Amino acid sequence: MPLAPANQSQLIRSSQKDEYYQNFLRNNVNEAFQTYAGSKRWLDWRRELELLSDLAYYGLTTLSGYQTLGEEYVNIVQVDPTKRQIPTRARRGLFILCHAFLPYLLDKVLVCLENELEGGLESQRGINRRQVASGWWSLEVWLKRWTQQAVGMLSEPQRKVCLPVVFVLQQSLTFLHRLHVALFYVSGSFYHLSKRAAGISYLRVMGLNGDDGTIRSSYRLLGAASLLQLLITVCLQLNNFRQRQRARQEWKLYRNLR
Repeated sequence: MPLAPANQSQLIRSSQKDEYYQNFLRNNVNEAFQTYAGSKRWLDWRRELELLSDLAYYGLTTLSGYQTLGEEYVNIVQVDPTKRQIPTRARRGLFILCHAFLPYLLDKVLVCLENELEGGLESQRGINRRQVASGWWSLEVWLKRWTQQAVGMLSEPQRKVCLPVVFVLQQSLTFLHRLHVALFYVSGSFYHLSKRAAGISYLRVMGLNGDDGTIRSSYRLLGAASLLQLLITVCLQLNNFRQRQRARQEWKLYRNLR
């Protein structure tokens, strides 16, 4: 019997089940680390602990060639773009890096850039505190020093231009995620951006059921509504941005007239 593509409902339930077990693993790791290392060190390393927990979860399942607990729950299997083979280890590794490590790295870089552009002295104090807590080999310390050097090469007008650019990038990531989810509701292909980047899709092990067409139609309607909502949100944000720009220009004109 040929395997059919998994529908939106199966992919969402699989992701929710994986998230449940990932949270369970994160909580246990956080509790153990906090017990043995103390609350202060746990606060310094909680993001890294969550990252290591996620890498361990996908390393023991996806990278090792096994189904995740969520995939087992809904009886789906990963396939490469040909729909005929299991994804290679390199493709699975790319998915794990994009899914777990890349969001962590992007968040760290953008936060470091924002802090450095807003005030160099406070950023330097943050570096010193992090060095005391974790030593010189910390990724966050390295990123802060790198951003400090990069921002130090900019003039004051260039810094003022770069600060809103960082804010736009942060908002763009949120917009991109919402757009991708809406497109997933319509097409039913990729629920995660990381799986789209790695070219990993799913086939169901069980046969087709009579509700499959109804499920896909319902999610297409939800996707169309999500796209409409996203379009309205973008239009409102652009309008607010134009109003702020106009108010800033009027204030400059008024100040020059005084």
